[in-house]
Amino acid sequence: MHYYIFIFLTFSSLVFGDINLRQYEGRFCYDGDTCYVTADGTHTKIRLLELDTPEISKPKCEAEKTLGLEARDYVNNLIENASMIEFKTDYKKDYFGRILSYLIIDGEDVSEKLVERGLGVVYDRNNKKDWCSENGY
Repeated sequence: MHYYIFIFLTFSSLVFGDINLRQYEGRFCYDGDTCYVTADGTHTKIRLLELDTPEISKPKCEAEKTLGLEARDYVNNLIENASMIEFKTDYKKDYFGRILSYLIIDGEDVSEKLVERGLGVVYDRNNKKDWCSENGY
């Protein structure tokens, strides 16, 4: 009896869906950690997990905006030149309704690549990076 319950719970927690990147205003990603997708036929966005990149829309200084644009362009370039793109998600959403997901391009985690290049940091909701003080502004 317990065996069947365990199997049921395991299979019931798996969620499969269809996510595809889409372009909006000529870009696949709005910034370094938010990309445009179609999920199960609906236009929406994904928020890359374990990543925080500099702000573009409301930066605290010009250095933050410059780094944010560099992060955005880097991710868009990766996508444009990709052979294979995958999403790893359980379809949970953030406060803004974006699907939380890992973006894997050609076998590499995009969040990790941005952090390695200094264009992002590992997301910590209690410790938001100050991109302006880091750059002397």
